[in-house]
Order: sequence, then C-alpha cells, then structure tokens
Amino acid sequence: MGGISVSVKLEVAQEILLNLVKVMPKEKVVLSECWRRVLGETVVSDMDFPPFDRSPLDGYALIDAEVAGATPESPVILQQIDYIPAGETPHKPVIPGTACRIMTGAPIPPGATGVIRLEDTIVDGDKVTILDGRGAGKNICLRGEEIAREEEVIFQGTVINAGVMGMLAVLGKSRPAVFCKPRVALIATGSEIVPVDFPLTPGKIRNSNSFMLSAQAAEAGAQTVLLGNASDNVDEIAHLLETASDCDVFITTGGASVGDYDFISEVYKKLGITLLFERVSIKPGMPVLAGIRDGKLYFGLSGNPAAAAISFEQLVRPVLMKMGGRKVWWRPRIKAILAAPFKKMTGAKRFVWARCWQTNNDILVEPSRAQGNGMLKSAMGANAIIVIPENSPPLPLNAEVEVILLVDA
Repeated sequence: MGGISVSVKLEVAQEILLNLVKVMPKEKVVLSECWRRVLGETVVSDMDFPPFDRSPLDGYALIDAEVAGATPESPVILQQIDYIPAGETPHKPVIPGTACRIMTGAPIPPGATGVIRLEDTIVDGDKVTILDGRGAGKNICLRGEEIAREEEVIFQGTVINAGVMGMLAVLGKSRPAVFCKPRVALIATGSEIVPVDFPLTPGKIRNSNSFMLSAQAAEAGAQTVLLGNASDNVDEIAHLLETASDCDVFITTGGASVGDYDFISEVYKKLGITLLFERVSIKPGMPVLAGIRDGKLYFGLSGNPAAAAISFEQLVRPVLMKMGGRKVWWRPRIKAILAAPFKKMTGAKRFVWARCWQTNNDILVEPSRAQGNGMLKSAMGANAIIVIPENSPPLPLNAEVEVILLVDA
C-alpha cells in the first residue's frame, strides 16, 4: 500500500460502499421512545378514521336543508332534543324541526346532515334560534375520510417525526418495529492528540474530531462508541479497534494520507481488513481509506477536521442511513446564487461550507470564511455545502451553483 495511490471518483466510492451495506435488524420499541427512529414495518390500518361521523366543532347537529336560508333577519327556530358530549353516543335521532347540542369530536346523531357552530345560534331553554345556516352540511368529519380500513398508512423506512408518532398512536401501535441503530466506533489517532479535558503542552492539540464525528453519526441515526485516542502506533490502533468487536462501523481519524506517520493502511494489513480504496477525488478529504472485514466497514478519515467532516458527509453518512433502514440516503440539493465570489480554481470536486438563505426572488448562498482542511470554524455556522464541479475556474458573484442542504431529506 505504499506510494501514492490513484484517487477514485466520489460516485464510484459511494457505489462500492452502498453495495456492501447490510441493513440492521429490527426491534420492538415502546412508542414513547421512538422519536427519530426508523420504522421497520409498513403499518396498515385495522379501522376507518374517524371511526364514525363526528362533529369538528361545538354547536348543533341538525338537518342542513332546514336552515340553509337562515339569516339574522329571517332565523330558523328548532327544538333541542339531546346533548352529545365527546365520548358519548347519541340518544335520539334528529327529525325535522329538531337539533342536538353537540361537542367537538362527538358522533353525529342519526338523521343529522349538518352542524351549525354555537356562535351562529341563540339558545333560550330548549329553543335554538339559527342565525346563519350557510355551510352546515360541510361541518361533518365523515367516517374514514382521513384513513380507510386496510389502508397502508405509514411505510417502512419512514423516520418517526412528531406527526408519525401521533399517527402510530391513532393506529394503536404501542410498540412499533424499528431498525436497530448502527453502532459506530470512533478513534482519534496521532501522538499529538490529547483528550479534551487535558491541559495543552507544546505540540499537542485536543481531540475534536471524535466529538464532531459522533454528532454527525448521531444525526445519521447511529449511536457512537468513543474509543478515545491512540498514538502513532499500529499495534495500539489495532488493539483499540479489536476492543469494539460489537460495533457495526469503525472510523479512525488521522493517519490516512501518504506519509511516514500514516499508519491506518498498516493497521488494515495487520487486522486482515480488505482495502476498498484509499483516496477519493474530492477536496477537502481526498485521503480517505475504506475497507471491509467480516461484512463490517472500516473508514480511515483525515485528521484534519474539515476534511474528516466532508469525507463523513459524502461517504459514511449514506452508509449509515442505508444501514439504519432509511429509504433516502442523500440530503436534498438545490440551485442557488452565489452572494460572494469563490476565488479558487478547482481540480477535484470541491465541497465548500456555506450559509444559504432565501430572499423575495432568489435563494442565495455564501461560502464560509476560512475553508482550509484543518479549519473547523467554517463548519460551525454552515447550513449548506456548495458543490463545485471538478476542473472549475473561480466562480464570480451571482454564479449559479449546486447546494447540498444540511437537513434531512
């Protein structure tokens, strides 16, 4: 593995990795703990919803044709014959000349064809004066109008957000099946790296990559196991990796490029990890190794924070998304207008941290400052990444660019 290796195209590297992904098994989880989990089953309704015709408001259930022409000048007077609170069933049918007091969510009584809101009535004992009868027939939520019995309502691979949580409750799924979260082992390598709570001495820097990447992994639906730091020693790195045998994906940062102290390729040799590629044609993040052993994927990312973050975004995140059962692995992409020029020429495809916003007429994007491989500050306020094609000249103000939005699909 010595010498300078050939870079593979990003799309080729992504295809290699995604073809090797094994989707995680499923588990049953109580609904209260399912927020942001990925649904592992397609949920079919065993009922109509609403399960009966019901009132969408507080008012009076009646025959809508009787009150269609009611106005304050020409009201219609009906007799109240029943009161139907939510959770109760009607006692009497509505017949001509009568109405039933009804509350929001309560069943529509037999014979009623509409509901008048309370604000459009005057009540005097059991006499109800209808002042405005327009639209009464529209004020009924019909049985099954939202969900029909045997309808496939929520599909496997759906990320469980607030709306899905509520719908699962509607459908009685107290313990839905969800995909298990991939476990990701993280190691920061380099003799210059010290733990985050250590005082700095000359030549040392704190381990920021493990915490940055653990956040990225969590956003992609994984759980992380922080294995700490390892010095530039093949045996030490290999030993740490072996201690996390229960993990599904393994990530090291540092030691991935071609140099005297770049050990990850040697670690792969020692552990019998089959190398898939060791350079990808992107900036930042070109030095990135990927390998596989016993069906599990290993990644060696750059020790430079910005490079490691981009490599994770483009290579590791899609793997975790697919592994975690999602159907969409890619972030949304849009076109935007540069609000500031990008002055660098580009050889390999380049990814630039940026801020994106919408004006009245356009979607604008501005590159973050300080875009160097080792500069983490540019990623802090970014909500987007500008994609600059390979062999691109400097881009002027108002140029149209492709933008990856840093939100879930």
